[in-house]
Amino acid sequence: MGLLPNLKKLMENGIYSENCITDFPPITYPTQVSILTGTYTGNFKKELCHGVPLLNWMERDVSPPLLREYASLDLQIYKLNNDMGNNCRTILEMVGDGNTASIAQFINRGADYIFPERKTKLAMLYLILKYYPNVKKRLVRSNSIPAQKLIKVFEKPKKFFENSEPPIASLLWFMSSDILMHKYGFDSFIYKLNLLHIDKVIGLLIDRLKRMGYLDDTAIVITSDHGNYKVGTIGDLNPFYKQNKLVNYHPLKRRRGNMDLAYYAGVGFFYFKGKNNINDKNEWTYPTIKELEKYGPKRINLLEDLFKIDGSRLMFYKDDQNTYNKGTIHLKRKIGNTGRIIKGKIEYKGSGVDYKTRYTLINGDIDIFGFNNDDLASKLLDNRFHTTQEWLENTYHLDYPMLPDLIPRHLKNPRSADIILSNNESIKFGIHHGKQKSKNLYDHDLGLRKCMTVPLVIGGSLEIPHKHIKVCKITDIVPSLLRLIGKSPHESVVGESLF
Repeated sequence: MGLLPNLKKLMENGIYSENCITDFPPITYPTQVSILTGTYTGNFKKELCHGVPLLNWMERDVSPPLLREYASLDLQIYKLNNDMGNNCRTILEMVGDGNTASIAQFINRGADYIFPERKTKLAMLYLILKYYPNVKKRLVRSNSIPAQKLIKVFEKPKKFFENSEPPIASLLWFMSSDILMHKYGFDSFIYKLNLLHIDKVIGLLIDRLKRMGYLDDTAIVITSDHGNYKVGTIGDLNPFYKQNKLVNYHPLKRRRGNMDLAYYAGVGFFYFKGKNNINDKNEWTYPTIKELEKYGPKRINLLEDLFKIDGSRLMFYKDDQNTYNKGTIHLKRKIGNTGRIIKGKIEYKGSGVDYKTRYTLINGDIDIFGFNNDDLASKLLDNRFHTTQEWLENTYHLDYPMLPDLIPRHLKNPRSADIILSNNESIKFGIHHGKQKSKNLYDHDLGLRKCMTVPLVIGGSLEIPHKHIKVCKITDIVPSLLRLIGKSPHESVVGESLF
């Protein structure tokens, strides 16, 4: 933090935690949705939660099925605000009366002012940075312009709102750091240089707020949506597809396929077409476990054969009898190169604030997540159901933090995959809906601590206590900020105030 003086000052005069646990999967979306709503994903049609499970996913409630891809060129990213569903609220919707602003943020439901005003401008900026990130001038402007715009919103609110009051809540996203991390790596000079520039821009914002007399009444929150890791090589799944006669779904081709690999960097999210498609060939029902065990023309056992994919280590899938408030998630782990598979399960019950999970070992003392070797985590292997906060406080320091709580939430979403396959970070596939879209060696989707842990800084206002928080979660941000302004969070919020 010595090279980031403005972040250091906020940290030393406010709340700071180096152990803020993000969402699973730790991908830009859904993690940003969870940050800005204070809740996680789940069965958004029946529960108080949000409906975004992944960066890319399949909607099977329509025929033919919908393929969502937020990073696509046809600007599906703007569907995020609808895809979240009506059983959650963004922080901009929760603050009540007062002006709100969203600067360079695609999740902007509830904003009175949105910048850029035209949707295509923000999307084009993102795409230019993503595909031409080596242009230094563009990178500098991508950090400076959003901050300068927010300053103007405070300076001349009448120009942006119907009254002269400054915004009560504002969102601002520095997208350059994520793009540079993927392209050049978290250990590259240009990535580190960009962080220095972001710190400088934040310093400018703090200085201008102080000059205008707003700083003492403003809380500034700085966090990230995920960590990162580096893989060894890029893999190819085509031989596996051909050998097992698995064909990726394509809505515009006659041969529409029998599966959809929605996303696979280090974690793969597989959708399979169930057999119950009597009336509509384009209908994609949910396959049963028995169907997954004898799937496709070659009747392969997907629950075993997917482990033949290079680097495969962990597998998660849901039970046939699951409901939104009760069910079982089946776990499997391949031990090294021996081919031996061990099993476990996570059971969940309840919904909302009553949600709890129980993680059970099946193969004696052999543990899928390695919790039984730790003094804290092993206490939760007691055949009892535990709360989100208990999983947080007892597993945050280990690989796979909070996963017994987060994995069932993800798999309860009707938009979630049938099988999740996680590898050992030695290889990456870079696949979006069956097509290879990325060959960068740097990514962040694994459930490991290095991907799941992010920093959290809350500073600015004199009302913010000076303290170090040992551990917290990203859903704690919304209730903490609302408490500062005397507002109550929406009933969907599962986070807790840090004050």
